[in-house]
Amino acid sequence: MNILNIPFHNIHRTYQTCSLAKQNFNPAFKRKASNDTFEKASDRVVQTKYGTVHYHNDKFSYLEFNKPKNLKDTLKAIQYIQNKYNLLTYGISRYEHTYKDFEKAFSDKFKDMSFVRYLGAGNTAMAIENTDGKVLKLSAINQFSFDRKPEKFDARVYEKGITDDGYFYYLQEKCDITKVNNNDIDKISKMIEDAGYTPFDMSEDQIGIAKDGKAYLIDPECAKDDKALEEIRNRCLKWALEHGLDYDFI
Repeated sequence: MNILNIPFHNIHRTYQTCSLAKQNFNPAFKRKASNDTFEKASDRVVQTKYGTVHYHNDKFSYLEFNKPKNLKDTLKAIQYIQNKYNLLTYGISRYEHTYKDFEKAFSDKFKDMSFVRYLGAGNTAMAIENTDGKVLKLSAINQFSFDRKPEKFDARVYEKGITDDGYFYYLQEKCDITKVNNNDIDKISKMIEDAGYTPFDMSEDQIGIAKDGKAYLIDPECAKDDKALEEIRNRCLKWALEHGLDYDFI
């Protein structure tokens, strides 16, 4: 892979997104100011006009829609419930523009697909489950560490691509994260290292058990290509200095 062939706007968006996440990350439970009453509980559900929000161990688990929705209505429902109940306190879920960008970028591509669950979001991507039981990930950046190829430790990817304006999508096999144990985390971490990558932010939330009973990495960003990252970092820094920008977070 020639790292210099990656369009700069994709590289720049990577660091913009990471910077926003760094500035706004708050792992503690935090709700926005509103007139809604909301009590923290270990395991419970909340009924909304769009569907049922499920919580597990004080954390958002998933949102089950009351009926299948197209992508536009799916994103609208997620944004409404995120704003009202503050499902997640970090990442793209905090930036309303992301949902609008995703709607513009992907609505035509997935106009014939319907969705039944919102599974969550991270710093750069969100995941929704369609009526076929597959997971569609929409992302502001390439989830596969600077265009690395899918490896045997990755969950199966049926389709992936990039839009004209530089947003990425991945249609993946759904894996069960509730059955993951520490042995699975150690096993996947070793597989990542053996393939020449660096495990990053590894936890039970990043791994799932597929239909074949095996554990797989469901978040490709957790396998980092450090050499490519350093080259990207140097290119970004050079560009920033040439344009008089302050990239103190690099």
